[in-house]
This record gives sequence, structure tokens and C-alpha cells, in this order.
Amino acid sequence: MKFSCLQENLNKGLQIITRAVPAKGSLPILSNVLISTENGRLKLAATNLETAITTYVNASIDKEGAITVPAKVLKELVANLHPSTIEIKMDNDILHLKSDNTKSKLNGTDAKDYPELPSISKDETSLELDPTVFAQAVSMVTFASSMDESRPIFTGVYVTYEKGKMVLAATDGFRLSEKSITVGKSDAKKFTALIPAKTLAEVSKVFASSASPLKMVLSENENLALFSSEDTTIATRIIDGQYPDYKKIIPSTATVKATFNSGEFLEAVRLTTVFVKEGTNNTIKLRVDPEGLIKISSLNNETGTHESEIPAETEGEMLEIAFSSKYLLDFLNNVKGEKINMEASSNSTACIFKTDVTEDFLHIIMPIQL
Repeated sequence: MKFSCLQENLNKGLQIITRAVPAKGSLPILSNVLISTENGRLKLAATNLETAITTYVNASIDKEGAITVPAKVLKELVANLHPSTIEIKMDNDILHLKSDNTKSKLNGTDAKDYPELPSISKDETSLELDPTVFAQAVSMVTFASSMDESRPIFTGVYVTYEKGKMVLAATDGFRLSEKSITVGKSDAKKFTALIPAKTLAEVSKVFASSASPLKMVLSENENLALFSSEDTTIATRIIDGQYPDYKKIIPSTATVKATFNSGEFLEAVRLTTVFVKEGTNNTIKLRVDPEGLIKISSLNNETGTHESEIPAETEGEMLEIAFSSKYLLDFLNNVKGEKINMEASSNSTACIFKTDVTEDFLHIIMPIQL
């Protein structure tokens, strides 16, 4: 294998694919990236056996070939080279790099030892998404998923599609986010898929600024979901299991409603969190006052006490309700809007949060018993 390419192009490609390189892989070769030539193009790939990322880089190919080399070393090396043309060749499983007045050798391994990358046939179900809209929707739901690998179903985002509408939902059992978006072209009639939240987060980061539509392909036979745009493709395994019927926990009515400024509420929650984050009890209390106020106060007295007040438009009787400060901050830091609408019926049932600028979105937090 022998080729040359621009440092900035190779660096960009490596920054993308190394997102799939595991910090600690079950196989040593997973810490490598696969470099190969395909139909006169340079192909870079990496996988952690759950997610695989491939991207193509513009290069001048003199000789075909393939090799795997340590991802961390190659990524750091290329990132620190000056912008210029890099000449690369393979010789007996050693990758030689030459740029300006520098020469490097990386010990590699045979590409045949690298795990087979997933692929999907062209006749599978597919649809097109606006990459920016999809990235925003993903960011509004993934934070509500669980990090607990012992409950794999809750580590995913439940994606449903029907009649031009896609719904993304995520829950960890204590909170829930749901966002709906409109889909462009599609040959799918209806489908559901449980996709790892970590992978969708990477998809949103990689493709958020893409100028081309984001294509999503599903393969039930291979149990795969694939996302591609321009020269990059991300493939992931679909999580097995039955997702809970989360619609049942969404309240249909509310006896107490409040609308308030999101910036003021965020500041109040942050200030109150100062007094709870040092202890084991990160609970803060909200008091919805019919006179047009919301009082946010700490319940952990180990450090001290704090109370903030913000104006609000309120309906219904007085309500005192407690939440995890972390859950409130996660919601406020991931959702945009000048105003927040809060709906509840009691201090022991699900509470709904919405914003004034985000359509087809809701967030639910289960309260903590006072």
C-alpha cells in the first residue's frame, strides 16, 4: 500500500473514526484503526464490536493495500504534524509516514486479523433526515437514558417511525424525554428500533453540520442500524428486548400549572444545588405558590440552607414537590427555550416539563417523596 494525502484531511478522518475505538477493548486489535484502499479511495475504519465508523479521505493512491495500526499513536502523530502532504506506505506490516522533514514508523498488524465491519444491503428499509434537526432531537432525549449496563434496554433510545413522523424516547426509569420530528424521503411504512444512546450521541456530533441529508438504514435480519452522510458511515447493533410502554406514565391532565423564565429557574436551581451536592441527599424542593411565585429550596442541612424565588404564572392550588437537582439541571442544560411550562397533579406523580420554543417535546421527572 502506498498513498499520499493532506494532513488536514487525514486528521479529520482519524478524529471521526476514533470515536469508535474503545478505551478498554476485549480484543487488543480493537485499539487499532483499519487503513485500506478501496476503488482508488482511502478508507479509514474503527469498531468496538457494538459500533463501527468508516470514512473516506481524499488521497492519491499509488498502490492498493490494507493494515491496522494503533489508533492513539496515529491520531496524535497526525494531529501534531504541520499542514502539508503526508506520504504513507506499508512495508511488512510497518506503516511509514513522511512529511516535510519528519519520518515515522508505526508497527502494525495484518488487516485480515481485524473484525469484519458490518454492512447492509441496498434493499433494506431507509429514510432521509435533516442532520441538524436530528442532532437537536437526539441531544434532547439521550441525557434521560441510563448508564447502567445491567439494564441494557434503558441505555437505548426507542425510535419509532410511522407516516412521515419519527419519535425518539429515552428513559432511565425515573425520568423520560420524548421528541418528535418530521422525516423527509422514506421507503419505510412503519418500524421500531432500540438504538444505543451512546451511539446516537456520536451520530449527532459527527453529522450535525453535514451539508447533505442523513440517511438512516435499518436491517432487521442483521439487527443493525446504519447512518451515513457524505463520506462517513456509522453502523450500530440494535438492542434486543421489549421497551416499556412509556406512554402509560405520561399524565393526560394536570391540576397545577406554572410558566416561568428558564434562565431564572436555571440560576435558582444552580444556587440551590450548591447546598446539596456535597451531601448524599441531592434533593431540592419546589413550592408552586398560587400568588405567582415558585420557591426553590434545599433539603440537605449538612452544609446550610438556601432558598430562591422566581416569578411565575400559576394555575391551581399550592404544591410542594421535590426533585433530584441533577435531573433538573440535566433537563435545563439540554433543552432550549425562554419559558418553561410545568404541569403536575400531586407531589407523588409524574411532572411534565415543556418549553415555549420546542414543539412535539416533553420531559417527565418523577418526584422524590418529601
